[in-house]
Order: sequence, then structure tokens, then C-alpha cells
Amino acid sequence: MESRQIDKQIANKIDKKTDMGVKRPSGGPGEIGSRKHGMWALGWQRFKRNRTGKVGLALVSVVVFFGFLGPFVAPYHPDDQSAMLEFRSKAPPSFKNLLGTDRMGYDVASRVIYGAPTALVVGLGSMAIAAILGIIMGGFSGYIGGMADELLMRFTEFFLVIPIFIVILIIVRIFGIVVIGTALEKIPYLNLSTIIVILGVFGWPPIARIARAEFLRLKEMEFVEAARCIGVSRAGIIFRHILPNAMPSLIVLIALGIGGSILMEAMISFLGFGDPKAISWGQLLYFNYEFLKIAPWASIAPGVAIFITVLGFNLLADGLTDAFNPRLKE
Repeated sequence: MESRQIDKQIANKIDKKTDMGVKRPSGGPGEIGSRKHGMWALGWQRFKRNRTGKVGLALVSVVVFFGFLGPFVAPYHPDDQSAMLEFRSKAPPSFKNLLGTDRMGYDVASRVIYGAPTALVVGLGSMAIAAILGIIMGGFSGYIGGMADELLMRFTEFFLVIPIFIVILIIVRIFGIVVIGTALEKIPYLNLSTIIVILGVFGWPPIARIARAEFLRLKEMEFVEAARCIGVSRAGIIFRHILPNAMPSLIVLIALGIGGSILMEAMISFLGFGDPKAISWGQLLYFNYEFLKIAPWASIAPGVAIFITVLGFNLLADGLTDAFNPRLKE
């Protein structure tokens, strides 16, 4: 009887404050939704006061706008070469072509706008894969501990020392040669899909390390101990208590990774290893860098688009760090 009373006291002693400084409800596990809501609400309030984060969100919103509505706002179809027929290839910016035309007569503004969806698909797709793998590996390692933790962390460190960029170039080139003459060659955007998958498969280690650290910290918190005492299953503890509290730190890293993946794809395409069927900013640089002196606008425009997008995600990640970090710099 006395043991049951002690367990009940522990269960009701769900700590009054979360890591975010939000007051916890003193009730049972049914009130976990209120606690999570308070954590995210406080983070959002802090984010709204952060200028850096708001600038990053604005830049990302512009890219997302063109990513979804690009076909409706672009002045020309991306494959329209009418300027060449009018002897206006490599024409400077004008009212007819706001960012000029390139050496093939394409409208630069339209091609840059149509490159936004490719950038977003690469960034979001690759980081979705990396996040799933990283959270599974890091969360399992941090929660289980022991020998499994040691083995998984050594495996993670092995991936961290691999020169990802060189490996991606080799895999893309070999895969492109292997599929020639096969049914796979007819798959649309095969090279781009390959790049996305490879970026995701090799991009999970940093997320795994953060996930492990968060799971190690959170599994010892009082509200997790209370959940164990009242009989919450292991899956319930992980998915209802630990993972939601670990997500703020992981979201920051994911936002940084999106910008990094976009930049990586641009570098791959600039070297000529990209998907020739997809319109990407790196590909635009690859086709026009030789004419930098004659038609600089054809290279500057996609370069600026890459810069704005990566900067936006980096500033957004910085703002999220300040919003969800309980040890804010005063």
C-alpha cells in the first residue's frame, strides 16, 4: 500500500517546468498535449521577436512562393527559345526579358523561377530521408544505451569522415552509365532522384548525434520517470514524451541541412553531374559560366537565387535556435 502511494506521488510530480521554461500541468499523462502546446507556443513567441529569424522566414517564403506558383508567374515557358529566333540571345535585361536571355535564347528570369521547385524538392526530400534515418539511429542509440550505443556511434563516426561530395559524384556517374539502355533510363528525373537519395543517406549522422544527445538527456527527466511509473509503454514514452521535446533542436539542424543540400546539388550540377532533364540553378551556372564576360546576367541570376535560398534557411535556423534554446543570450 505504501509503495503504491509513493508511485502515485512520483507520477503526480511531473516537473513544473519544461526545458523551455513552460509551466507543466500537474495532472496525469492525459495533459501532455497542453505541455507540448505551451512549449511550441513559447518558442513561436520568441521567434516572432527575433529579427534574424523573421528575415530568414521571409526569404524562404519567397522561394516557396516561386516554388509552388512559378509556372503561373514566369513570363515565359522554360523551354521557350523565341529570343534566339529574334536574334536576341545573350540580350541584356529589358522590359521584355527582365533578367535578359542566355546563350541559347532562354529567358533567364523564367529559368530561375522554374529552378525554385527543383531546389525545394532537393532540400526537403534529402533532409526528410536524413531526418528519418538520423532520428531512428540516434534515438535508439540514446534511449537503449550500453553496447548498442557504442556500436551505433562508431558507425555514425565512420559516415562523418566519408568525403560525401566525391562519393556522390562517383555514384552519380557510375549509376548514369549503368542505366544506359535499360528500362531505368526512361524514369523521369532519375539523376535528380539519385542525388536526393544519396544526399539523404549520407546526411543523417549530424542529426543522429543531436537526437542521441537529446534522448540521453530527456530519458532521465522527471516527467519521463513519472510516465514509466504509471505504466506508459516504451513506445508511448518515446513518441509522446521524449521525441516531441527533442524536436526543437532537431528542426534547427534540419533547416540548416535543407540549405546545405540545395548548395550541394548546385555544386554537383555546376560540375556537369546533374540531371539534364531538370532545371536547376546549378545547371544554369554550368551552361552559362563560359559567357560570364559577355552575358554576366545569365550566371549572376541563378547564383543570387542560390545565395538567397541558402542564406534564408541559415537565418531561419539561427532564429529557431534562439527561439527554442532555453539558455538565450541576453
